[in-house]
Amino acid sequence: MCISKPLYMELRFHGINLNNEFGGDVIEGLQGHPSLERLDFGYITLESVVFRSLGKVLAHPKSKLRHFSLPEFCNDERLEWLCDALIGSSSMKRLCLMSNKRVTTNGWKLFSTFLHHPKCKLTWLDMCFTDINDEGINILGSALKGTSVIVLNLSNSYGISIAGWRTLFNKLSQASVKRLDLKNNKIDDDGLAALASIRTLTSLDLTCNTSSKLSGWQSFFNSLQSRGAQLVKLELSNKKVDIGNGTIQALGSLLRSMSTLKILKMKSMYSSYESVNISSQDWVSLFNSLQGSNLNLVELDLSGNNIDDEGIQLLIRLVSCMSSLKYLNLSCNQSVTPISWQALTGYLQSPNFALEELILNGNKINDDNMVALTSALVNNNALKRLSIDYCTDDENINDDWDENDVITERGLGAIAALLCNESNIMSTYNSNHTLWVACQKCDEEYLPDDLVSLLRINANKDKVEVARQKILQTHFSVDSTKIQEFLDMELEVMPAAIDWMGRPTHDDWSGTNLSGLSLLYNLLKRLPDLLDSDAHKKTNAAKRKRIV
Repeated sequence: MCISKPLYMELRFHGINLNNEFGGDVIEGLQGHPSLERLDFGYITLESVVFRSLGKVLAHPKSKLRHFSLPEFCNDERLEWLCDALIGSSSMKRLCLMSNKRVTTNGWKLFSTFLHHPKCKLTWLDMCFTDINDEGINILGSALKGTSVIVLNLSNSYGISIAGWRTLFNKLSQASVKRLDLKNNKIDDDGLAALASIRTLTSLDLTCNTSSKLSGWQSFFNSLQSRGAQLVKLELSNKKVDIGNGTIQALGSLLRSMSTLKILKMKSMYSSYESVNISSQDWVSLFNSLQGSNLNLVELDLSGNNIDDEGIQLLIRLVSCMSSLKYLNLSCNQSVTPISWQALTGYLQSPNFALEELILNGNKINDDNMVALTSALVNNNALKRLSIDYCTDDENINDDWDENDVITERGLGAIAALLCNESNIMSTYNSNHTLWVACQKCDEEYLPDDLVSLLRINANKDKVEVARQKILQTHFSVDSTKIQEFLDMELEVMPAAIDWMGRPTHDDWSGTNLSGLSLLYNLLKRLPDLLDSDAHKKTNAAKRKRIV
């Protein structure tokens, strides 16, 4: 077979020993590889001799490497080797140096020289868990001015002080960074104010930044709104993030103004043990303020919060107007009672419904809810994944819940009926062939065999074959009398029926795979004239005679 264009290839070395002559030869053998675009070394020790071999690979003039990852084992000397190897590369776009804690300020100075090189075309830089300090981050911030870096990950940078973050953000306001990951850092009110001045940002993750207070968050949201922030993604998760009370009003005003926002994550912002939480009433206020707005998200994650019955009603009304929403995570909102989850049935039937994944595990959802939800999903082929809880015994029920708060076998039966309506062949054909249901809190062995089989069949991409397999399994694997439906067909339709019965499944088919050949054999045995050429001639002659 001749391949005119080299295939994209990635190579990952994880958990193996390369510190010998063979390892060096393996690495050197990658020099100038025509299709190698990604090379990852995952937390493995590299001796200097192997590291130098790696430098030859990176520096090779025919290198096509675009993504290189070297976590943990860099020091100043090795970072210098790495920069020397990369300094003339224009193909390298993504560089991961995460967890390299032994690089000092001198090492970051050398790295900044690489960033400033006119041939450096890096667009993505991952430096999480590096322990870079204030002096190093100051150097890095200056180096990023005028570069092509648009994605910067500085999460878990515990060596940067509150003052260091302010300095960095002031420098980044003159850079081109668009996506900034700042999880688990010490950013105070003044730091947030400096962060808001970076006008290029489209993605911002501030998960677990607990050094800012209510007034700081309020000012931050107000500043983003006044400056016309063009964020596409915003994440503000963690129960200790001090957002609530008056801050919710500022956040609501910001969200209303951001027609560009597509991903919003505000998960785990409640704990019964913490004093800093978004209360149920705060969620009601936020959802009320967003009614009638132009907010049209693609992903929304509000898991692990204190949303109550009133809040969930308002939220469902809000998302029902979002024609682009594909992912919705409402797991672990345990203040919502089963009766209020019934509001989801109207949403599932909404003309704007485009949702592909709905996560509801960890909630008080019972069998009645599942019967209503599955009824609403009969004509819904957009939803591809539903995540729920199935309790197999009393040990899986939370202390403050009762048997009316959980899904049991009756709820699972409603799911099975949705996936395969056994009333008749057409009902089976028109069943839901797209949905995958993930049942948390139990292994697959606890689920009914028929449901497991149907879920595995639904996992296949060929939905025409999915429907055929369900019909074969439900109507023809046991009851041979239903073959009469084929016997009564017009002769002109029979070739299509024969093709339907004898069609093979794909090689990558998963789950139950029933052959239609037995059905085809029984059909031909009952209709021997189908294989009798003389009988066909007589039939055709009779037809011509009737026409004359």
